Amino acid sequence: MSEVRRIDSDRVKLCLQTILGSQTFARSERLRAFLRFVVEMEQLGLAHQLKGYTIGIDVFSRDESFDPGADPLVRVQAGKLRRLLNQYYADEGRHEPLRIRIPLGCYVPIYEWAPTENRRFVAEKPAASWPEMISLPLMPDTGNRLADVNVKGVYRLPHISISSPENPDWRTRTFTNAVRIAAKHLWGIKLDCNDAGDGDEANPLDFSLEISADSETAPLTANLRHRQTGKLVVGYARNATETGSNRQVAAFANQFCVETLSLTGQLYHFCQARSLSSVLMECLEATYLYNLDNSPDTFMEATRHQRRLVHPYPLTHFISELSGLMALTADAGQISRQG
Repeated sequence: MSEVRRIDSDRVKLCLQTILGSQTFARSERLRAFLRFVVEMEQLGLAHQLKGYTIGIDVFSRDESFDPGADPLVRVQAGKLRRLLNQYYADEGRHEPLRIRIPLGCYVPIYEWAPTENRRFVAEKPAASWPEMISLPLMPDTGNRLADVNVKGVYRLPHISISSPENPDWRTRTFTNAVRIAAKHLWGIKLDCNDAGDGDEANPLDFSLEISADSETAPLTANLRHRQTGKLVVGYARNATETGSNRQVAAFANQFCVETLSLTGQLYHFCQARSLSSVLMECLEATYLYNLDNSPDTFMEATRHQRRLVHPYPLTHFISELSGLMALTADAGQISRQG
């Protein structure tokens, strides 16, 4: 808190108002109220009252029976506030000389000067304000350029075709169905349960998932293969005793999906190592990694990839949800087809 005493209260007030009026905080009324409350209380010399109970009652309108130990509301909202502050200072507020932080483990704000190279001096031209928060499909003149970009595979995801024997046994069918169900929760792939077909016509991001069991006593195998080169990405096998029930087969399939088909799985590693990853793939992975630790570094990396994704248009706001990225690219792809 010694740093606080060397910073004039008017500077803190101006810093707070800048944050509250920012685009980053525009749609977060509860977090604006949270930040305003803790800063104003600290400035009044009432930092000792910034406890979970007080914040729950004064900011979130809980009654006197509120128990912050049993109800995680304040802790959850404090985590969201820290992440939003990180976003603000990593992008929109990157040139602001004074920073407000809420340290982990408490709700009392601290104030710190940004590194000199990050400060915006008076002689500099002010940074342009962010455009209105409009979605990509409403931007003018999108047809031809988006169509050109889409042809180049910016929005392409790995396409996986499932290949199984002509008369699959119950384990093969169960494994296939479990993968199909799990794929609904995997943002980074496109799954086709039809046969893989002729590999000669394969796109570089086409893969074949070969599932088979030669007999009731034979191992159940799952091999993911790159169609264009025929290279084996990964191969899994479980013997008959480990796959003797639907539950065991489903558990095997779910493990395969997590370790192989997720955004940090072996499929994405295979594509990265061979420079096959599309812009969308890299953007999904970077945004997912940001959601894991919410650090300024991962936020900047995710922002960089999101800017690439919407190029040549400006990134109107940071998209933290993977579903939002998929909706954005789906809308863009529809425009390209109409163009």
